[in-house]
Amino acid sequence: MHRSLSTGEHSFWLYDQVAPFHFVVTAQITGEFSVSQLEKALIKLQQRHPLLRVCIVTDASGQPWFKEDAAKIPVRVVQRLGEQDWQREVEQELSQPFDWSQAPLLRIVLVHSPEVSEIIVTTQHSIGDGLSSVYLLRDILQAVGIPDSEQQILPVRPGYEELILEKAGKIPILPSLENSDRVNDFQSIKADTLPENQTIRLLTWSLSSEETALLISQCRQEQTSVHAAICAAFLLAVSQESGQQSNLKCVSPIDIRQHLAPLIVEDCGYYASVGMTTHDITPDLTLWDIARSLKSQLHPQITLDRVAQRIIASQAFLQTNPSPSQVKQAFDDAYTHEVLVSNLGRLNIPQQYGNIQLQAIYGPAVVTHLKNERFIGVATVGNQMFFTCTYLDPETSPAEAMQLQQAAMQQLNRYRVAVIN
Repeated sequence: MHRSLSTGEHSFWLYDQVAPFHFVVTAQITGEFSVSQLEKALIKLQQRHPLLRVCIVTDASGQPWFKEDAAKIPVRVVQRLGEQDWQREVEQELSQPFDWSQAPLLRIVLVHSPEVSEIIVTTQHSIGDGLSSVYLLRDILQAVGIPDSEQQILPVRPGYEELILEKAGKIPILPSLENSDRVNDFQSIKADTLPENQTIRLLTWSLSSEETALLISQCRQEQTSVHAAICAAFLLAVSQESGQQSNLKCVSPIDIRQHLAPLIVEDCGYYASVGMTTHDITPDLTLWDIARSLKSQLHPQITLDRVAQRIIASQAFLQTNPSPSQVKQAFDDAYTHEVLVSNLGRLNIPQQYGNIQLQAIYGPAVVTHLKNERFIGVATVGNQMFFTCTYLDPETSPAEAMQLQQAAMQQLNRYRVAVIN
């Protein structure tokens, strides 16, 4: 066995049993390579990252553990005939749950053509986060494009919670070992499939290099962050579409690797926390007012102490031996929102790998199964910003999703136009 699951990994494992919880990150690349080259690269990838060689098992007391297994990363190859093909594959991947008792907890789809291809990485959330997938994609492209390059084999890491609590000087809550009956009750439960009348949809778009540069420049001028401006644009769009003006909530996943560096930078694993901000959207507020408020609310939630406090609260909840449905209810209660934006930021990875060039990264694309399912993923590659919106149809129709996207981009565009003029 590798190690027991940490607090976050354990929570996601429970959640996944009632609401499949995995995510997708997609790299769009140009340059020719073979399926065989990709398969060889994936062997190297599994050797480098320990969590790509595990399934989840429970011990006699019901505690979940990562267990090493030699199964290869599965690759599904689809011929690329058009620009929309990869988006349909992402929708399909999001609707296909993982069996956590089978390794590996990651799979690949290659949408392949001689000129342009997409590599789609789908990951069960217990073993990774959006940035992990970016580093995995970089490792794959390096092994495909520069096959002789050396990649360091990474060690098995503890869950980030242990490292955070140690650094913050907090005492962890030890796991209870008295939940074997509870685990046996639900061990045979299969993850629910989506209701038949709901279809996962993906909407994607991007900003040009010029638009991206203008947005970044304007955010600096307005003393706020790009993330806060994007969230503010969607909050304004939601308020405009729904008529709701008070108590709009925005969820922002937070990368906590800064608290772990230099120990953990590019490992595959779940290294994130969640921030929540609340907003009243009144007619006198500009996008920048909302963005500055969001940034100031989010800032204290990123500190080591606040992250540690959240971990201790989560550990205390797991001590009660919750069932999967109780974990789902706790997520519903804690993370009810109008807007959710997961921004991977400006990605610090190369774009050229031998004859292969990385053109774009889209994601993370996630279905959370929370109310108001509209998950906005943002990634910046080189000088361009790429967006995804994952939503459930008919809860949100394609026309409504497009309307929301256009309204949010118009909010940002108003200010970009103002800068140009």
